[in-house]
Amino acid sequence: MRQFIVGKDRTVEYIQALDALRALMAVQGSDVVSRAYAEVVADEHREDFAKSRGLKQSDGRRCVQRLIGKQCNLHDCAPPAGDHDTLWVKDGKPALYLMQPYGLTWDDMKKLVTFCERHGLRAQVDTWPSFHFPGWVLSIEIEKEVAR
Repeated sequence: MRQFIVGKDRTVEYIQALDALRALMAVQGSDVVSRAYAEVVADEHREDFAKSRGLKQSDGRRCVQRLIGKQCNLHDCAPPAGDHDTLWVKDGKPALYLMQPYGLTWDDMKKLVTFCERHGLRAQVDTWPSFHFPGWVLSIEIEKEVAR
């Protein structure tokens, strides 16, 4: 069996959590185990993400146009392939648009690159922070392109 923690970090509590998750999986399956994990870590992932970047989730209109200093014109508000989108501000100004889709197709990726190039943005895909449904969604961070 694969181990993800070894040595002194493999505590009694860790072993108990593994046993509880295995028991849950035996009764309700791996989908429920994934949901239990996500429920435990989602809020902390969100908080860690915000703190690590000095960001706050925007209360204003969630429109990617705000990243490039434009007012929302109700057109091109969301990039292609978006799902569970959030807008984040730093020092009161829009700084990052985050999408958390369950997957990306080849066509989604091409459309996203085209969208970003057209608007002077750049996108980065990762599994972190993925706080909408940890372990199931990707995170696509969209920021204003910085001249190099």
